[in-house]
Amino acid sequence: MPPLVDYGSDSDSDADTANPAPPPAKKPRLGASGTGTATALSSGPSPDLPPLPASFHDLYASTARTFDDPSLHQGRTRQTPHIPGNWPSHVYIEWHPPPEFKRMLSGLIYSVRSQIRKIDPEVEITSFLESDLGVPLPLHISLSRPLNLSTFQKDQFLSDLQKILAGDQPFEIRLGRVEWHFTSESGRAFLVLRVVCPSRNNELVYLLSKINELANIYGQPQLYSWASAAEGKDVADAFHFSIAWCLGKPSDHLERITKEVFAKPEIRTVIGMGKLTIHSIKVKIGNVVTNIPLRKEDEERRERKHSALLGL
Repeated sequence: MPPLVDYGSDSDSDADTANPAPPPAKKPRLGASGTGTATALSSGPSPDLPPLPASFHDLYASTARTFDDPSLHQGRTRQTPHIPGNWPSHVYIEWHPPPEFKRMLSGLIYSVRSQIRKIDPEVEITSFLESDLGVPLPLHISLSRPLNLSTFQKDQFLSDLQKILAGDQPFEIRLGRVEWHFTSESGRAFLVLRVVCPSRNNELVYLLSKINELANIYGQPQLYSWASAAEGKDVADAFHFSIAWCLGKPSDHLERITKEVFAKPEIRTVIGMGKLTIHSIKVKIGNVVTNIPLRKEDEERRERKHSALLGL
C-alpha cells in the first residue's frame, strides 16, 4: 500500500537514485472479519491492515457541543433542544457495512442523485455512508427516541439498561426493501433500508418494548409509540438503517427513480441475501458510548462456573 505522504526530498543520495531498493514483498491478505456490533454481510477482499477493534469506534463518536449551530449541519436543527445540565442520549444498534456492500449502496445513491438532479436540480441528497471528508460512517437501528437525561439520572439509567439486557442473547436480522420515509418533526425525508427478524420471536420488538418501558419510567418519550394506537401498523416493520436524506417530502419523481434503481433484480438479490448477527447494543449518553454485549447462554454458564471455582 503506498504511503499516505511522500517524504522525498532534494537531499536523497545519488546512490539511492541509481540503485533503488526493491519494493517490499506484499503481505498476505487477512481473512475478512466484521467490526462493530454486527457480523459483516459477506466475506471478500479485505485490506492489508487488520480492522480496528469495535471499541475504537466508540472513543470519538461525537464532539462536545453545548449549543445549536444549524450552519454546521446544512441548516438542520435539533429535534430535542439542548438543555444545560441534561445529557442527550440514545439507544441503538450499530453496523459497519463491509466495504463492498457500502460501495454498492454509495453507487446506487449516486445514481438516484444524478437522475433526480436532471428533473429537479434543487433536490440535494446527502449520504449517511461517509462523512464530508470521505470517512466511512456506521449505520444505526434506533431502539429509543432521543432522550434527555439529567445528571442525576444518567448513571442509574445506564445501570438499569444493562440489567434489563443482561439475559438477552445474540440474534439475527435480515435486510429488506429500500424506500423513502418522511418525518414531519425534522422536515426531512430519509432513505431507509428496512430490516426484519427471521425468527418467530421478534427480538427487535422485544428489545424495543423493554427499552420503551425503561424510558417511560424516566419520563422520556417512547419510540414508535404510534404502533400500539394505530390500526394496520405493525412496529415490526418500522426498524431500519437510514442511508441518506433530503429536505422536505420526497417528490413522485424521486420515489419513482429510487424504486427503479433499487428494484433491479441483481440489486434486490444482493440486498435480500444480507443478514447480520447482532452481538451488542449501544447507548450514547452525552459524548460517552457504552457497548452492552449480548452473550450466549453457554458463555454465561462458563463464566458462572469459572466464578464458582474461584470462590467468587
